[in-house]
Amino acid sequence: MERYVLEASKDVIEEIFEVESSSEVIYDPNYNVIQGAVMPVILKQGGKRKIDTYEWGYKNDRSVEGVSEIKVEDVKESSVWDEALEKHACIIPASGFYKWKETVEDPLPFYLRVISEEVSGFAGICSVYKDENGRTVKTFAILTMPANALVEPLDDRMPVILKSSDQDKWLNGEGKALIDKGFDADALLPNMTVFRVPELVNDPSNNSKELIQPIPKLRNYDGADDD
Repeated sequence: MERYVLEASKDVIEEIFEVESSSEVIYDPNYNVIQGAVMPVILKQGGKRKIDTYEWGYKNDRSVEGVSEIKVEDVKESSVWDEALEKHACIIPASGFYKWKETVEDPLPFYLRVISEEVSGFAGICSVYKDENGRTVKTFAILTMPANALVEPLDDRMPVILKSSDQDKWLNGEGKALIDKGFDADALLPNMTVFRVPELVNDPSNNSKELIQPIPKLRNYDGADDD
């Protein structure tokens, strides 16, 4: 996971994820989320859902530092993540994500999203600790799974996109059971779309709605698709 997008409104995010916040800034759209960005995440504390801001790039007070994604297979195979799954699971609101097609020249960016949802929930793991200066550090990583047929031509990984019916389970510490059961990336196929977007997204400093505007497919003189 290199980049993702969040452009849903405050009302939509709060309704879908059953949270409330007096903050307006927390819902500011971000069309080019990179590692290190501070973004909203959904957690469950004291039996209630809440929304808070965490930095993308999982760190902890031991050995892990700056991890943007964690493979679901690694979480399944190692007990190292058991406590994090039980106590620090989170959901990352996202409108969609980017992938790049490698070419002989520059990589071509594509935008992928679930069209049946105004905003999706990526499965994540959070960490909260105090550094050597006593500063509270709050970070998260996105879980990824093997790509489905739509994503695979661009990359062999994609984010774990939680079904609405699984979101409470994920936040309630039942993540290990969900991972053992497995996530069906192919089930998302009927509701996903992909299209090429402007190469402006390649520059992390660019951040506007223009980044997710589809580029019409060009055709050459004999009617063949022009890549």
